Amino acid sequence: MSILPSLKSEAIYARDLVKAGLDAATSAAKPGPDGQPPASIARASQLALVPTAMGVAVGVLGIYLGRKDRNVVSAVLGGLVGGAIGFTGGVAWGTRDQTRLACQNAAQNVQAVRDAHWLEKHPVAYA
Repeated sequence: MSILPSLKSEAIYARDLVKAGLDAATSAAKPGPDGQPPASIARASQLALVPTAMGVAVGVLGIYLGRKDRNVVSAVLGGLVGGAIGFTGGVAWGTRDQTRLACQNAAQNVQAVRDAHWLEKHPVAYA
């Protein structure tokens, strides 16, 4: 058996796996089985304002109260880092159902591709 056809077969298999995962991830933006549209990023980012404010407060106070020199620039940078962490966490929490659905769909699609690949490599002869 030549290496080139085998390598081509595996490259096609890898491409099909990636395509199955990406198709599932994009299908998560469609309405779910209950007919409800998924949470939008805009809505999730609006809901992330409270965690953002809390992150800014913790970042500023953590830097400002934790040091004796109390540098304002360090406190501002701490607030920016805390706000970024708070915003990221808030958006991740707001879109968790959409992310879960995308992961489940991706797992199902990838498993279907893996099953088809296995059957192609190991044909079953029924008598």
